[in-house]
Amino acid sequence: MEILSSLFTILMIVIAGGISRISGIFKEKDAKTLSSFVYYFGLPTLFFGKISALNIRQLDPQLVIGTLGPSALILIILLAAKLVGLLEKDPFILLSLSISFGSYAFFGVAFFETFQGGRWFASAILAASLLGLLGIITTIILFEYASRKRKGWGFVSKIFSNPLMLSILLGMLSSLLQVRIPALDSAFDLVGQTASGTAIFVLGMFIHDRFSPAIIHRAFRYSLFRMTVLPLAALLITGIFLPEAGELGQFIILENGMPAAIALVVFAERYEYKVAEAAGMVSLTSLFSFLNLTALYYLSRSLFQG
Repeated sequence: MEILSSLFTILMIVIAGGISRISGIFKEKDAKTLSSFVYYFGLPTLFFGKISALNIRQLDPQLVIGTLGPSALILIILLAAKLVGLLEKDPFILLSLSISFGSYAFFGVAFFETFQGGRWFASAILAASLLGLLGIITTIILFEYASRKRKGWGFVSKIFSNPLMLSILLGMLSSLLQVRIPALDSAFDLVGQTASGTAIFVLGMFIHDRFSPAIIHRAFRYSLFRMTVLPLAALLITGIFLPEAGELGQFIILENGMPAAIALVVFAERYEYKVAEAAGMVSLTSLFSFLNLTALYYLSRSLFQG
């Protein structure tokens, strides 16, 4: 019942966010304001504080392989399919986007904060950081390729000016140098504590504003691709490279069951590329994540806990 308890907690916050829009307490512009706070302040302070407190030098290789392996494997396969002509440009980009930018920070951190008493919370922060590095880089590259707004390497500045990217890199640098400022840590902790709950609340507002049959129809196959192929790739990676992962294997499977990230829509709007499909992916994968994560929990428990 532990998985149901954690998911029920998140569901209640999502519903509260939706009710806030239905009742008119918050407007659509308020959702953007709250999302901006989480994206530019809440999550960066949370990531910096947690990562800087870790010992990066003792990073578990199994966690790195299990975290990055599934997404990297699928993205490589999609790229190969595109190069040999099996995928057209738009399907390649949308399938790749469905994999590259997951809600490991917005949804995943909140989920693991309550799951099993927060046992995997620190791992979730680290996994979200690793996947954030991969996701931000690949997502910007894909949108640049989709829009072809500029040539050359100008997009590199966008990657390294991203607030999540900056907080992750600075957190890693702080961890390596063992530089800590107690007063700054306390301030970051206070702001970071607001990130998880606010992010899930905003998700409820987002689903209310973006959910429609037309959008869902356009995004269904890309959503289904993420919800099925990514966990299968995680099972393959753990089975081949991490056969003795134990309970860590369960964490890896669940981590790869997270929905697509709201930030995907933000990027789609900025690049004016397939906004409806991006919004549909976020809405569908978020709604079905409650069923998907429950199924993955029982599957992974039978595989890794005997």
